[in-house]
Amino acid sequence: MKNTILATLLLATCFNASAASSTSTNSPFYGDKYRGWYWFEDPPVEPEDEPEKEKPAVPAAETKPEEEKKEEKVRLDVAWLKSKIPEYQEAAINNPTRENIARYMYVQRYMLDISSRFATKTMEFNQFESELDESKRRPMSTFSLNVFKDDTKKAISNVISAINEKSHLWFFFSSNCAYCKKQLPLLKELKIRFGMNVLGISMDGSVLPDMEDIEVVVDTTNVAERFGVQFTPTMFMALNDGSGFTKIGEGLTTLPLMQDRILLSARLKNVITDEQYQQTQNVREINVLTDTDGTMLADAELIENDPGYLAEILKSKLADSKPVGAQLFNSLSGE
Repeated sequence: MKNTILATLLLATCFNASAASSTSTNSPFYGDKYRGWYWFEDPPVEPEDEPEKEKPAVPAAETKPEEEKKEEKVRLDVAWLKSKIPEYQEAAINNPTRENIARYMYVQRYMLDISSRFATKTMEFNQFESELDESKRRPMSTFSLNVFKDDTKKAISNVISAINEKSHLWFFFSSNCAYCKKQLPLLKELKIRFGMNVLGISMDGSVLPDMEDIEVVVDTTNVAERFGVQFTPTMFMALNDGSGFTKIGEGLTTLPLMQDRILLSARLKNVITDEQYQQTQNVREINVLTDTDGTMLADAELIENDPGYLAEILKSKLADSKPVGAQLFNSLSGE
């Protein structure tokens, strides 16, 4: 019994020693008892782990968006069409695919439309631009054309009568020339219509039938040779003062052609004025080139920078052109 109690105490003692040892090692309550009432102190705060600072992100290299390509425009003007139409035509001929033919045909239509637009605008402009009215040269309407023809016929009669006062015709012929017999009635018609004086010059000393009303001389002084007459009939217009001679026909020559050449020769010889000559023409000459040398002078700077400048100076040259069937009104005389 004694032994049992002793064993139990010994065992308890070992247990208490083991527990105290364990407590002093693991708990500050027992290990710090020398500090007195230390358990009222706040337990030390363990520092929290500072979070790692995030490193600033390295900005990615800026990638510039690709610049949008500007759509290139082509001006489809006349210069472009002139260069491209032959190219497209050649492509369509060499390779007549539907696409090539369509491209050529529609481009050609586009060119025609441009031309048509220009023609329309030009006609509209000319409707109200009297200086460019082509009917001043020769009327287009039947009403005005009849008046024009009557005025021209009267002018021819008056002008040739004026020419006849300063000139006459030479008619070189031979009696055995069949063509001279055919030419004679035309010369007589000039005499009847305009009182034109005709001098017949016989190359063989004889006369033609029906020459009673025409003065005839025989060429005994080689006049024909001096004027280079080789064929009959040949006609000259000779000024009465001997200052000028113009061949107006060699061989059979029609009445209108002789008439035109007489008028032109008279103008060139200053027998009539330019104005008189124009009155006898079937188409009037209305020209901006009124200077004798056929040139004009213009301001170099204005002609380059002012689009209206050239048109105005040319318009001024045509301002005095007289329309057909019109009379110039003189405000001073009232006529």
